[in-house]
Amino acid sequence: MSGKASPSGKISDVLTESYSLLSSAQFDCRCRRSRNEVASAEDNGTNDESLYQHLSEASNLSEAIPLMQKDPDMIKYEASVDNYELLSVIGRGLYSTAVVSLVKHIPSGHRLAVRRTNLEACSGNFEQVQHEIFVVRQLRHENVIPYFCTLVKGSELWAVMPLLTYGSVRDILNTHFPSGLPEHAVAFILKDLLAALHYIHTRGYIHRSVKASHLLLSSKGKVMLSGFRYCCSVIESGRWRPKIHTFPQHAIHNLSWLSPEVLEQNLMGYNFKSDIYSVGVTALELANGVAPFADMEPTQVLLAKIQGCVPKLSNSVVCDGPASQDMRKAGGESTSKANFFGNEFTSLTNVCLKRDPTLRWAICAAAYDPQFSQTLPQSAILLPEIIATVTPRPGVCKSIDMEGLEASLPEAANCEKFVWTF
Repeated sequence: MSGKASPSGKISDVLTESYSLLSSAQFDCRCRRSRNEVASAEDNGTNDESLYQHLSEASNLSEAIPLMQKDPDMIKYEASVDNYELLSVIGRGLYSTAVVSLVKHIPSGHRLAVRRTNLEACSGNFEQVQHEIFVVRQLRHENVIPYFCTLVKGSELWAVMPLLTYGSVRDILNTHFPSGLPEHAVAFILKDLLAALHYIHTRGYIHRSVKASHLLLSSKGKVMLSGFRYCCSVIESGRWRPKIHTFPQHAIHNLSWLSPEVLEQNLMGYNFKSDIYSVGVTALELANGVAPFADMEPTQVLLAKIQGCVPKLSNSVVCDGPASQDMRKAGGESTSKANFFGNEFTSLTNVCLKRDPTLRWAICAAAYDPQFSQTLPQSAILLPEIIATVTPRPGVCKSIDMEGLEASLPEAANCEKFVWTF
């Protein structure tokens, strides 16, 4: 990959197609194994009157948001507190206003996660919580965290979601990889992240909070993007806005990942390319174990980004040539050793972190790029094997397919050539 990003016509094609889809009355999301395609569907007898009746008869928040069609074989998780048994607390949210609990769905016996938000304690952030639920309930993609249902119990708002046994990538970095993840693990995580961003961009949303703590990892190596409370829509009054000028509220904890144009708040505004900058920062966060600018004051972060300061790899070795593959393997064997990255990784982050948004990498051209897919073995179970020192959350280890893991090991051993080509 060259250090200079060439303009691509694909982004305009995707935006034009997405605009026509978003302007239609109905959407049908068909999820396929190879990729996700969003296609417009026929009206199927649904009109404005029936939609209004559906909204009027809804009795709670989880049913008040019109959703895309669900798989008929999918288990229905009802919005009833009586159907869920609280087992333990497995995490806490920002500002300590939310906790994530492990629950058992009594009718099916499945174990799920529930984010319990204290509505009385988050009075200033309630609109963000409501906005996040509204957005997530409209999305369906294998790399986007879903909400099965939402309900209210006392002063708490519950959001029921799948249990991702490894937690967030930030948790993994803090507990097992303080010096950063191996290059193969970073590649797997970024591949799923790009697929998620490609999808939400075509749906007309800018995420504005891409970082390791918002990347959740399942036992089978699937990465899901969360943290949609800061996202914003580029669609206003039925029109696709080329630029956005709003600043995300309560974003003090996201300054390290926000792009310079978002922080500047000038007349030029920002667009989807701001998420590309966040991808570059997140890539370095995964490689270094700590986010760039983490040790700086907010005013220093703002000044450094506006002046075009580009963060680099630290506590890692950039290597190239025939011996680099052996060095990378050695670097992945223990978290006490330095991680080794190729020059292509540095080129990738440099393109994502360009001060000029027009020079950044176009995400839609690479999310399903065949060359990128060919650099990685297709087995999704390989990522848990790379981070084998990490223990899944209690009570869910049995969900790992050990036969599939053993079958993937020869394939992983044959993955000698690793190139960051986009």
